[in-house]
Amino acid sequence: MRDQEEMANDGLDLNKNDDSISTNKVINSESGSAKTHNDGKKEQNSCARKALQSLPTPSELRQYTGVLICGLSLWASLWFVFNDLVIPGGFVFNMTAVAVSGYVLGHTLERYTTINPVVGMTLAGVLFRNLASWNHLEDPVANNFDFHLRRIYPVIILTRGPLSWNWEYIKKNSVKVFSLATIPWIIECLSTALLTHILLGFPWYWGVHLGAILASVSPAIVVPTCMAFSARGLGVKNQIALLVGNAGGLDTAFTEGMFGVINSAIFYQSPPTYRIVKALLAIFIGIGLGVLWGILADLIPDHSDIYAPTIRSLLLFSGGLLISYVGAYFGWGGTGGVAIMVCAATASTRWAQRGWAINNNPVSEVFKLLWRIMEPMLFSLSGYFLEVSEISLQDFGLIVACIFSALILRLLTAFLVSIGNELSVKESLFVAITWIPKAIVEAVLVRVATDSLWADGITSQDVWIAKQHSNIIVIAILLTTTLGSVLTTVLGPILLSNESKVAPQEFYRKQSLSPPHPAGLIKENKTRKVSFQFIDA
Repeated sequence: MRDQEEMANDGLDLNKNDDSISTNKVINSESGSAKTHNDGKKEQNSCARKALQSLPTPSELRQYTGVLICGLSLWASLWFVFNDLVIPGGFVFNMTAVAVSGYVLGHTLERYTTINPVVGMTLAGVLFRNLASWNHLEDPVANNFDFHLRRIYPVIILTRGPLSWNWEYIKKNSVKVFSLATIPWIIECLSTALLTHILLGFPWYWGVHLGAILASVSPAIVVPTCMAFSARGLGVKNQIALLVGNAGGLDTAFTEGMFGVINSAIFYQSPPTYRIVKALLAIFIGIGLGVLWGILADLIPDHSDIYAPTIRSLLLFSGGLLISYVGAYFGWGGTGGVAIMVCAATASTRWAQRGWAINNNPVSEVFKLLWRIMEPMLFSLSGYFLEVSEISLQDFGLIVACIFSALILRLLTAFLVSIGNELSVKESLFVAITWIPKAIVEAVLVRVATDSLWADGITSQDVWIAKQHSNIIVIAILLTTTLGSVLTTVLGPILLSNESKVAPQEFYRKQSLSPPHPAGLIKENKTRKVSFQFIDA
């Protein structure tokens, strides 16, 4: 009897344990489902917040509305001047449509990705050229208009960059900056000449001509991202952002001088002795003209004159435009570009001694605004020169092989030069990655081969190569700018060390009168154009 009671009690205990276990399972199951439900809600809220943040703010909407109203008003006013040219089918309307579409596509791409807007702008031009039923370049007036726009672009670009040259940094790091600006350029230029000769059958002079264009880098594509990293304490110790910006800018100056000499030597018919003299003197004459005009822009008008910013801006622009046309007319390539850059650098340095901070003065603001207007025009109308129908699949493969093979050699050279200048392995690799994008110089010179062809003795091969020049340049812009901007954004936090104890503002405060931007205002993975102290031409 007692044994039966004990067995019954044991059974009750077992039932209780089973009930408690099942209860715990139910509770755990409910809590798990509740946790999953909460996590799902958090993810939905996070996605909703990100979606709302990506939408234009009320302030931005008002800005876009103002720009739209101004554009429509200007378009309606131009009808009274140009009549049918500004309606659909007229070249003014067609070219404007390409530029506006490039602006919208470029900045939409920038808002929702880490890709620089110039990719979208260039892509818009490519799409219009190959999908639209019209070609504005077939109109002689439109073609001539595009040609002269490419005299104006360099004046704005090459003036805007040197107004922000950080001479203090360049003097202290002259070997590092100049070696990064020149040695990788030489390697890529010669590599491009060799590869195009072997793979595409280009004559040597055509290969060197193309290499002098493609060897130029575009720091404006990656420096905003580098500055955002610097604000977070990444790469501050060795001032990576300043190194990339200033070395890249001097690379642009080197390109202007060397390409001008090469282009003149190839296409301007003259006795060999005269060509040699031009090659030796072109850059030095450009430096001399630039210094003289820069001093003039400092002395006139008086620094305290209320109209000084306006008059000085006009002096730099008009003088640069005149020098550009005169140099091209007499075949002194390289002189104009070098003179424009030296003029802006001379003027800004002298203005800084009178109280106008470098890259933070009224003249630099004028040229930033001009570039903001011209940027979508430059890249959209440059993308228009890519004719997909003229490139076979095999040709495209060979073109890509030429571009990236020469680029790899350049990156390896930049990496070794950075190592030799006592940067760490990771920092050297990051600097090499920032040397990938090609955009501004390439876009300006996209049609230079066709425009420079000889009047006499031209062959069908020369015409074909000149067209291929434009195709190769546009392909290089699309591929390298996309790859460079993405890799810089993604790999920057991995390769740059965090030196948050060093305040990044201390490296830039001497160059600007404006207060430093708080780090919280700089959005991660965005490459917005702001006022930076680097050579961004």
